[in-house]
Amino acid sequence: MSKKRELKLSLLAIMVMAFSAVGCQSNPVTTAVRYDNVRFMDLWNTYTHCLSSEQAHAAMLDSTKLYEVSLAQSQRSSLKTFLPPQLNNMVAQPSSRLAVDVHAMAASCSLHTGDLALSVGEHDLARDQFRQILNGHAQSDSSYYAVQAQARLAALELTLQASLQ
Repeated sequence: MSKKRELKLSLLAIMVMAFSAVGCQSNPVTTAVRYDNVRFMDLWNTYTHCLSSEQAHAAMLDSTKLYEVSLAQSQRSSLKTFLPPQLNNMVAQPSSRLAVDVHAMAASCSLHTGDLALSVGEHDLARDQFRQILNGHAQSDSSYYAVQAQARLAALELTLQASLQ
């Protein structure tokens, strides 16, 4: 009887170890990449909605969302606040986990919104969108958009001056 009991305990121990090993592998760990991808897709959907929109106010809402995300991304705390000054030049800033440049997306959407506003005669909205690009993106990597915004703003001012005369 003791051999039978010993065999049952051995079998039970083997089953517990097998279930423990399989249990750890059967439920994969959720990674943060999935959540970053959701945020990316939200941004991408907002961006594509902005560029496909033909209504200035709908595009303006998308532009505002993208600009806020762009602002939040640029205001992330830097490593320099945590490191001693002697190590600051030895450490690079971590790169963004997004696959796109949110600043450029926001600027592109703002340009589109400004163009839509101009086409329906909403000069104040157009001016605000172009100035937003100049204020937020002039010093960043999206200088292309700053040049475009400056040119459109200058053309708008000339048009408004000509209409007053």
